[in-house]
Amino acid sequence: MREYPIFDELRQRVYPMLKPIQLLVAVRERKLPMIVYRPFLADLIITYVIDEQASIAYLNEDHLERWELAEHDLHTTAIDNLRERTEEKTSYTIAGEGASRLLIYNTLDGFDATRLLLPKLLERHRIDFPGQIVIGIPNRDFLIAFSDADREILTNIAHQIQLDAAQRDHGLTDQLFTLRGGQIREYEWE
Repeated sequence: MREYPIFDELRQRVYPMLKPIQLLVAVRERKLPMIVYRPFLADLIITYVIDEQASIAYLNEDHLERWELAEHDLHTTAIDNLRERTEEKTSYTIAGEGASRLLIYNTLDGFDATRLLLPKLLERHRIDFPGQIVIGIPNRDFLIAFSDADREILTNIAHQIQLDAAQRDHGLTDQLFTLRGGQIREYEWE
């Protein structure tokens, strides 16, 4: 009996997941095998998980070694799976017009915030937002995109993101993001 299934058996259930960098401290303190990760923005890391329906299992360095799999191949597979899952099964909400327009992913599938890693998906909506598109991911199950054209709306939503990041389960960050040159960047207040 194999200790680990072979990668091809799991390939379709492998996804990226954004997590606070503090997760690495918890892994070390508990003396667990180091998870596979790559740095992201705003004290976040990209981890890799197997979706087990009601839970997730983090992939660690032992998995990669046994599967003889490079991290960049794992990353590509995970991003492709997230893109496919999002395009086939995931809906979003659009509310408002102009500077008060909101794009919200809140499917509660555990990957809403991680959809930030799909800039082409967000780029499709860019034209609908005056000014810069601003993106918040206060917790694992929420992604909101909005405009910075109205300073009051920007400030109010940023404040709510700050509260939600601190108070909601699976909090991530109060940092805001934007799209620049087809890539996700940290949003800079002017």
